[in-house]
Amino acid sequence: MKILDMKVPAREEYTLLLRMAMAGVAALYDVPVDVMEDLRSAVDESCDLLLNQDFEVKCLTLLCEDKKDGLHLSITAEKGCCQQADCPADADMAKLIIGTLVRRVDLEQDENGVHTVKMILPAKA
Repeated sequence: MKILDMKVPAREEYTLLLRMAMAGVAALYDVPVDVMEDLRSAVDESCDLLLNQDFEVKCLTLLCEDKKDGLHLSITAEKGCCQQADCPADADMAKLIIGTLVRRVDLEQDENGVHTVKMILPAKA
């Protein structure tokens, strides 16, 4: 079941809105405060990865869904034109970092880079 579908402009200052929205959803699911802090960090790391790719990003979309195996979060970058980033983010390193903060993380990517970060939290007890 879809809980939240939120789109913001692809600018660093708007990642705060995604973090706050995710925290609100986590609060509805009685996520412990320490796990919520990890989620905030995971959202920050995901946004940093998505905003530093070899393509222009038009907007970021946060999707939160309640599934039987837990709360699923995904952040997707809507691609614009291709460009060469000065210092593109290291997707493997970002996945390792995010993976320490959530139960599972998957990256959807193509030849230009990562366009979606998917995360799963444990099921609500």
